Amino acid sequence: MKNKSSKYVMEDLLQILENIRKVEAPSELYSQILSKIEGQKKDFVSPKWILTAAAVIVVLISFNIKLFENTKDSLRSDFDTLFMMKSPNTFSYE
Repeated sequence: MKNKSSKYVMEDLLQILENIRKVEAPSELYSQILSKIEGQKKDFVSPKWILTAAAVIVVLISFNIKLFENTKDSLRSDFDTLFMMKSPNTFSYE
């Protein structure tokens, strides 16, 4: 079994590339590429829409945080009522 170093293995693989034939590209290919690039420049999102989307996201996140806080307070008070828990800073002598 031949143990070749990676340098020689890579040289063997790159020799395959020497056999590739060069072809000419169609003459209209360059103009097609330029027209596609120009078409992509027209796909522009206005800053007004970006700011509107950002504001909507901020409002939704704020609403979810507030809703979560209210739900957490409600669950705690229900739990306290259910088990008649006393607040920790009251003393009782029973």
